[in-house]
Amino acid sequence: MADLSNPELNIYQVKADLLISEKAIEEAKIQTPRFSKYLRGQAAYHLQQAAEKLIKIQLYHAGKKLDHAKIYNHSIGSLLVYADDLKIDIIVPAIVRKNDELITSWEAEGRYDVHMVVRTDTLQKYLQEFRQWYDMVESIPGIK
Repeated sequence: MADLSNPELNIYQVKADLLISEKAIEEAKIQTPRFSKYLRGQAAYHLQQAAEKLIKIQLYHAGKKLDHAKIYNHSIGSLLVYADDLKIDIIVPAIVRKNDELITSWEAEGRYDVHMVVRTDTLQKYLQEFRQWYDMVESIPGIK
């Protein structure tokens, strides 16, 4: 078990993921449907990354020794279970807990699966939720 209380992960990386998602969604609205699909996939990928990082930042901030094997993965559900197992109370919106498998799927499918399609309105809904989540996590004393 490694002490990861000082990780190379910070809240501004999440802010960047949210901004990239927002810009990709905006651009997807004006591009051809064929190209728009890939922009939406990239937006989904960056939303997944934002969710993963928001969870990990809170785990690191808890100051407990963390198991690399349990934290170095992309599964939102696994990270939430790990936080629960360690009795670390983290801020996570209900939409994330309810749809952890869907969000996790965006990590690879958003970049590689040519058959994956995420609706613009779905992305916008998650972007709005994740912005609020970001604001809550950013306001935790000591989060940088």
